[in-house]
Amino acid sequence: MQISNMTENLPQDAGENSLWGDTAAANPVTETLEDSLQVDVLVVGGGYTGLSSALHLAEKDASVVLLEAKSIGFGGSGRNAGLVNAGVWKSPDYVEQQLGQEQGSRFNQTLRNSPNLVFELVKRYRIDCDASQCGTINIAHKASAMRYLEHRCEQMQKIGASVEILDGDAAQALSGSPAYRHGGILDSTAGTIHPLNYAYGLAQAAAAQGARLYQQSPLESLSRQGNYWLAETENGQVTAEQVVIATNAYADDRSQGVQDSTLPVFIFQCATATLPPAIAKSIIPQRHGLWDTQTLMTSSRVDNEGRLVMSSAGSLRGFHRPIRSNWMMRMRNRLYPQARGLPWAYHWTGQVGLTSTRLLRIQVLAPGVFAPAGFNGRGIGPGTVIGKHLADTLVSGNRDEFPFQIECLQRESWRKSRSACYEYGTLALQLIDSR
Repeated sequence: MQISNMTENLPQDAGENSLWGDTAAANPVTETLEDSLQVDVLVVGGGYTGLSSALHLAEKDASVVLLEAKSIGFGGSGRNAGLVNAGVWKSPDYVEQQLGQEQGSRFNQTLRNSPNLVFELVKRYRIDCDASQCGTINIAHKASAMRYLEHRCEQMQKIGASVEILDGDAAQALSGSPAYRHGGILDSTAGTIHPLNYAYGLAQAAAAQGARLYQQSPLESLSRQGNYWLAETENGQVTAEQVVIATNAYADDRSQGVQDSTLPVFIFQCATATLPPAIAKSIIPQRHGLWDTQTLMTSSRVDNEGRLVMSSAGSLRGFHRPIRSNWMMRMRNRLYPQARGLPWAYHWTGQVGLTSTRLLRIQVLAPGVFAPAGFNGRGIGPGTVIGKHLADTLVSGNRDEFPFQIECLQRESWRKSRSACYEYGTLALQLIDSR
C-alpha cells in the first residue's frame, strides 16, 4: 500500500488564501487506497458527517473504511466560519409544520443540543481546534427584526434550548458594533472552533479507534454484488455490507444521485491579519460567534489570534471576487469602524448544499446505502450528531430509534438554474449596496 504525504493539500482553491488552510495542523490522513478490503461499513466523504460516522462506528467495534476524494475537510467542513450552532436555520415550529408534530419534535430535540456533542468529542479526544463554548448570537440588524427573533427565541425555549433574548445595550456591548444596537438571541451552549482542525481531530480519533481512512481516493463506482456493496477506486476496492455517502454539497455524478438532492450555493469568507490588541479587544470582546438578520446574512467572529473573520453569500470566482470582497470591507467598516482601513489577509469560498425546505435529509438510495445531505450551511453540530445516530442505527439495525425521517432520494428541480439565480442575485445585491 502506497503512503504519500498529503498534509500540504489544504482546502483552498487556486487564487484563494484560506485562513483555516494556512493555520491548520498536519493532516493526520496520509494514505491512498491501493488494496482490496472488506468491512462492515464504507463511508464516502471526509467531512464532519462522514468522520463522525466513522468514529462512532469504530467506537462500536464495527469495521469501517472511509474514502475521501480529495483531502480530509476539503469541502464545507474546511471552509465554513467555525460557528457551532444548534438546530437548523428554520424555527422549531416550521420544522414541525414540514415534518409533522411527532417527527418534527424528535428532529428539534435531537439537534438542540448538537453543540454539546461537538465540545464533548473535542474534550474526550483532546482535539486541538481552538474550541470555545462561549455562545453564539443571532443578532438583529434593525429594530423590526427583533419581532422575528423574539418569536424564534420563544419557540426554542419551548423545546428546552438554553437561549435568551438580549436587549439593545447587551447586543451592542457583546458585539462591539455601533450598528448592532437592537438586540438578539444568545445561545449559551453554542460556540466556535477552528473548523479544519476539528475535522482533522475527528479523523485522528476515528483512526485511533480502528477506522481506516484514505484520501485522494475518489469513488469511481458502487455496485451490488450479492449481499454486499462493491466500491471501486482507481487503485483499490472496498466490499461492505452497508454504505454511508456523506458527500453533501460536494457530491459528483459518481455519488449515486446525491448531487441532485441539493442546490449548490456558495459562501465566501474574508479575514484580517491579527488585529492590533486594542482593536481586537473592542470587537466581539467575549468572542461569541455572530450572525445577523440581513437579507444577505453576515457572520462575524474573532479567532484565538485576534483575526476578524466575516462571511456572507456568494463565491469569489473571477470578476465576483473584487465586488464581493470590497462589499465585505464596506460592511465591516459599517459594523466595526474600529477596523476601518485594514486590508483582508485571507479570502476563500465554500459550497453549501441547500434544500427547498431548508431542512436536511437522510436518504436511502438503495438497501443499505444512506445519504445524509442538505445541511444548508449548518453542518458542524448537525453533521456530528447525524454521524453518531447513523452509526447507532447501522450497528443495531433498529431504525425505530433513529430520530430523523428516512426518505427516498429527493431531487431538486432546476437545480443549476436556481443555483445561478442565488449566485447572481447575491452579486446584484452587493453591487447595488455599493452604489
